[in-house]
Amino acid sequence: MPENASPEPVLIVGAVTWDVVGDERRAGGAATFAARVATALGVRAHVLVLAGPDAGLDAFLLHECAVVPVARTLTLEHRFVEGERHQRVLVGPERALTPGDLPAGWPAAYRTIVLAPLLPDDIDVPAFLDACAAGPTIEVALLAQGLGRQVAADGAITDRASPSQVFFDVARPNVTLFLSAEETAGWAPGDLDALVARSKRVVRTFGRDGAEIRTAAGVHAIEALPATLVDATGAGDVFATALILAMRAGDDVAGRLAAACAAACVERIGSAPLPARTELETRAGIAASDRSRAQGERT
Repeated sequence: MPENASPEPVLIVGAVTWDVVGDERRAGGAATFAARVATALGVRAHVLVLAGPDAGLDAFLLHECAVVPVARTLTLEHRFVEGERHQRVLVGPERALTPGDLPAGWPAAYRTIVLAPLLPDDIDVPAFLDACAAGPTIEVALLAQGLGRQVAADGAITDRASPSQVFFDVARPNVTLFLSAEETAGWAPGDLDALVARSKRVVRTFGRDGAEIRTAAGVHAIEALPATLVDATGAGDVFATALILAMRAGDDVAGRLAAACAAACVERIGSAPLPARTELETRAGIAASDRSRAQGERT
């Protein structure tokens, strides 16, 4: 069982998906990948998901999971053309998750919150920030890919050329925004700086070129770890969740652990389980002294 028994546990919110790749259908969604990370790191989470009756929920078995039922599970098609991924919505979300969906018996406050929108309308992000993330000591990870997407009439998903107003509405002093270089490729130079000024930090990933943590104090680079690429789906979600769960150990340790989780993710197909924490720490080169500092994020 996960070891974390904090009175202020982790909350993960997002839609479960079926990811269609060729003739194969795989259980996915950012919340699914986030739960795999929590399991690997020994952290018990409360997970609120939007899912149809056929959804794959194996990733949540060691967590407390509340399912908001819909008729059909969100389904995304993934096509790869010359190494570039193209996504299309086959089955869209029937509704958005809201704080009112949280079970009555769950805590009123959380130490760490992971909000993982996949599309602009599957999570009411501002409402969750207002209801669950008011405390200044709370770490909120906003895996913001869904907020920057637009869906065409045929379901094709593209990234907006600039951040919409919702980005500035959710960029708050206790929020870490996670974005990729691909998602921000069309943005003006000042767009990222404007979000950094309003947020706790902005983390941007560059795939095999690592990542960066941007704050008002400057930029901290994170190197990627060598990996044999099998499937890159979910690697950004895995990196983000690992980083925020380990952040109390500091940028360096958290970055190395997140890089190890991402490397392990791309060596697996879909949302397969990740290795145990000890194996991930060894891969990250985290020493015993680092582990003792990292205890803060587990107690």
